[in-house]
Amino acid sequence: MFKKLWLLPVWSGVSGALLLASVFTYVKIDEPLPLASPLVSEIQPTGVPELMYAAIPAPENKFITSIGTADARAEILRQYLAKHESPLESHSDLIVKVSDENGFDFRWLVAIAQQESNLCKRIPDNSYNCWGWGIWCLDYDSEANECREMKITRFESYEQAIERIAPQFKEKFLSKGSRTEAEEVMGTYTPPSDGSWAFGVNQFMSELE
Repeated sequence: MFKKLWLLPVWSGVSGALLLASVFTYVKIDEPLPLASPLVSEIQPTGVPELMYAAIPAPENKFITSIGTADARAEILRQYLAKHESPLESHSDLIVKVSDENGFDFRWLVAIAQQESNLCKRIPDNSYNCWGWGIWCLDYDSEANECREMKITRFESYEQAIERIAPQFKEKFLSKGSRTEAEEVMGTYTPPSDGSWAFGVNQFMSELE
């Protein structure tokens, strides 16, 4: 009888431990499971690195960056022409493009236009000729100190003028020898000049540096 009585405390302890374990297990099972991550974040195409899912700059940011780093000359020129209220402002890209295609500094076309016509603000009517290109006096009256008849080369637009003048300028004024200075070009572009033409062109080119 007494031998069996000592089993009662042991049995009570074991039963209590089992009861607590059962309650703990029930509580854990009853807890909601965490939501699974979206499937797209777990499954990647074979062979594609994980960086594919890294944050990527928006396309418009790339476009702005490419403008800033690829070639700032056209924008610098546009601002320069806008400052001087020149009708060539909208053609800054074309000026840089045709100058590159013909292998000379784009500032030539701008500086000469500034020297000859104040950047197209003083040109013969309906000529689109800002460079004094193919313009000379056919009948000069020395007594009145004026030209009675002018030979004027006209273009249909500024675009046409730029595209036609650029290759001819390279061939006639920059291809012979090593002409790279305004003083050298002046000798054939405007022989009567006393040096003021070259001075003006040099000054305008330096403003675009």
